[in-house]
Parts: sequence; C-alpha cells; structure tokens
Amino acid sequence: MRTWLALCVGAVSSLALGVLLGVVWAGVSPRVELFVASDGKAYPEGYQPEGYMTDDGVAAALCLAAGLIVGTLVVLVLRRWTGAERGVRLAVPVAVILGALGAAGLWWTGTRLGGFDLAEVLATAVEGETLASPLRLRMPGVLVLWPAASVLVVFIVALADWVRDRDTSSQDDGVTSPR
Repeated sequence: MRTWLALCVGAVSSLALGVLLGVVWAGVSPRVELFVASDGKAYPEGYQPEGYMTDDGVAAALCLAAGLIVGTLVVLVLRRWTGAERGVRLAVPVAVILGALGAAGLWWTGTRLGGFDLAEVLATAVEGETLASPLRLRMPGVLVLWPAASVLVVFIVALADWVRDRDTSSQDDGVTSPR
C-alpha cells in the first residue's frame, strides 16, 4: 500500500514539477523578433538562426535537470519504502513514467503560456510592426531527456550497488579482489 501511495504522490509531484518548469520555460526562453512585411507575412528581424534553437535548448536544460532530480528521488523513495530487490525492479518503469508525466506538463504549460496563433495576430498587424515569435518546441525529442536522465540515475545507482555487492561477496568468500 505504501508503494502505491508513493507512486501516486510521485506522479502528481512530477506533473506539478513539469507544470512549474513549463512556466519557467515560457518566462525565460528568448524569442525571435519578427518584422511584419508589406505582404502581411512575418520575417525574422535580422538573420537569427540561433534564435529558433533557444526554445528547445532551454527546454532541454530544464528536462535534464528535472530528470536528474526525479531519478534521485525515485531511488531514495524506493530504497526506503520497498525491499531492495523489488525496489530495483520498480525503479526503471517508475522513473520513465514520472519523467514522461513531467515532460508532458512542461510542454503543455509552456506552449499554452508562450504560444499563440501567429496567423491570427498577423491578420490584425500593420506593416512594420515587430512581434515576438510564439514559444514552440521545434524538436519534441528533447522531452525524452527527462525520463532518460531519470533512468540514467537509476542505472548508475544500480551499477554502483552491483559493484559494491560484488566486492562484498568476494571478500566474504575469503577471496581478495586485485586492486
């Protein structure tokens, strides 16, 4: 029962963290300035190819940081509340699910707060007006970084546990490992 409670709390917390990071993403991502031309279309003001990558770069950094945090918390909670063997089996799917929920919350909130229908805005814009481009995730693959970072933490901890247990078992057998 405690495990299910921990999973539910983790899912809600991860989704809430994703929503919070979506707000941060919408607030800190720089936008490309668009110039409304005489043909009614918006063109970048100056050549700014790096400007279109910043939305995705900020989202990627947020996803990596959150994935490391969530992965660490998954390991700590599962070690504390479940048996070691069962906790290891649960850690990877839990980390993936929590990471996916958080990344979905980040994407949904960020695009709702920072996005808008550019065609609708252009319909009422006048020639020469400058607009900030809408927040958009052009490479949705960056959302995979959250669950991937969480799983990486679980993998590193499991590998360290395996190495530690292997050293302990070889010393208990009276065999010393070469150093």
